[in-house]
Amino acid sequence: MILVVEDDPQVARLIALVLQRNGHQSEVVADGASALAKARELRPQIIFADLTIDGIGGEQLCSMIKAAPETRDIPYIVLSGDRDIAEKARVCGADDYMGKPFEFEDLIGLVRKYARAES
Repeated sequence: MILVVEDDPQVARLIALVLQRNGHQSEVVADGASALAKARELRPQIIFADLTIDGIGGEQLCSMIKAAPETRDIPYIVLSGDRDIAEKARVCGADDYMGKPFEFEDLIGLVRKYARAES
């Protein structure tokens, strides 16, 4: 299960479709509070999260997930069109980042890099 935190419905649907076509289940949420709850509940293999989301922002969400013992080991990948994405990802403790727009192959490459075997 991969958690996708994206407030643009078209982008969220696209990511979910690409993941599904490559054999991965995903759960999509549009805001930080829902993402935090889902991360704790589902313990996803990976979290892909936009920086600009409602409520708890992407950077704060990343910091909170990486600070909590029950979620800190989940690979967290920042998705953003922000030109300071690398720095923001580093500061919040993200495992990686991917700029928008992105190639589907790059998304799947990150999934392969970070996905744990389904237990």
